[in-house]
Amino acid sequence: MTTMTGTRGSAAEARPAAAPPTVRLLGTGPRRWRWLGLGVAIMTAGALAGVVAVEQLDDRQGVLVAGSDLAAGQVLTAADLEVARISVADGVSALTEDQLEEAVGSTLAVPVPEGGVLPETALGADARYPAAGQAVVGAVLAPGRFPASLQRGAAVSIVLVEAAQGAPAGGGAQPGAAQGGGAAASGDSGVTAYPARVQSFELSTADGSANVELLVDAQVAGQVAAAAANEQATVVQVSPSGGS
Repeated sequence: MTTMTGTRGSAAEARPAAAPPTVRLLGTGPRRWRWLGLGVAIMTAGALAGVVAVEQLDDRQGVLVAGSDLAAGQVLTAADLEVARISVADGVSALTEDQLEEAVGSTLAVPVPEGGVLPETALGADARYPAAGQAVVGAVLAPGRFPASLQRGAAVSIVLVEAAQGAPAGGGAQPGAAQGGGAAASGDSGVTAYPARVQSFELSTADGSANVELLVDAQVAGQVAAAAANEQATVVQVSPSGGS
């Protein structure tokens, strides 16, 4: 019997090896890059549209606000003012950030608390200080005759104490007699209080006294000034919402 083993082995060795299958990587063709570019463009357009929409919904504007308590009659400086972006209701007037240069050096016609918006009526040629029926009284207060926490713009009561010899403080006024300005009397004690507002306040580091300017009713200005000169006036801080 003839053996064909050698011949079969040679035929197998002579047969060429099969070529490996072609593998194509996804995303390497030009079409894939076109789709990626289109996706990036869509995302960018969406982001820009969102920014525009937010800006359109943001109706805030820059307005001038008080950096600290500002008193009526005060000449404004750049340090007194700050710019805040807020939503201003319809019908509400406010000085805008574009009016900052105009505001600096102007006299404030109304008191503005810290953080308060400056109204358009606070400045201008029509501003009058003090207003009709009001007066500004200067006084030097000894330690103990004013609160240590007293600051410019505070609402206060000026307490006038009757002189020791029995004459009313400031001369002529009877104890407990109301002389305008919403005076509050304490009966026969010889003490009368008048509402006021602190327009300026300067504390002396030498003796602890305070040099103050007080906005009071014009009818009692003379009495308050006389009492302060005779060291018969004491300043008591009260709530801004009312009451002396």
